[in-house]
Amino acid sequence: MKIALFAAVPDEVGSFADHVNFTGIGRENTTRAMVRFMEKYKDEDFVMLNVGSVGSHDLPVGTILSVCEIISGSSSFYEEKMLPSHFGVYADNQVQKAKLYSSDCFVSPEVFTEKYLESVKSKVDCFDMESSVLISFAQDYGKKYVSYKIVSDNLDVDIEVWRQRVQNLSEVLIAHIQQVMNELGQKEEIEFLK
Repeated sequence: MKIALFAAVPDEVGSFADHVNFTGIGRENTTRAMVRFMEKYKDEDFVMLNVGSVGSHDLPVGTILSVCEIISGSSSFYEEKMLPSHFGVYADNQVQKAKLYSSDCFVSPEVFTEKYLESVKSKVDCFDMESSVLISFAQDYGKKYVSYKIVSDNLDVDIEVWRQRVQNLSEVLIAHIQQVMNELGQKEEIEFLK
């Protein structure tokens, strides 16, 4: 089995970094990384596995999630109605399932209006900035997509605190990913595409 493992930054995956394709933070960086990756591997049969951190308004920091749905939001900062894209994702029943909102920026009261934030919070469990691009490429190229995330914050920290938490939580997430890889490896040999 061939797996293309993606994360935004090395801090998210700690000791597993040698197996990971890094996208950088945000949609623009992720799009560039995916164009380069797909130019090289588009004809390969592989599973895209996205791992990393997410913010959540109500889930405890350190919770591991299996993303079951991705809602792609725009970068509009106005209170106008948006028509987000929805993507279904394969979810692991052994881990808590989550609906993820993927945005162009950190989801926080400094960026979005409180009214808009409350509307989004009522529909999703967690937030990131890369998943909507990754799932779009997976679907466009006919690849299976799986995503495991760990809650790093409750939409209440700045980038430096986030970075430190992500470093501290990376080994917890990677222990889970290694368990998944071990279970898959019992069935067939795993090759990481990088």
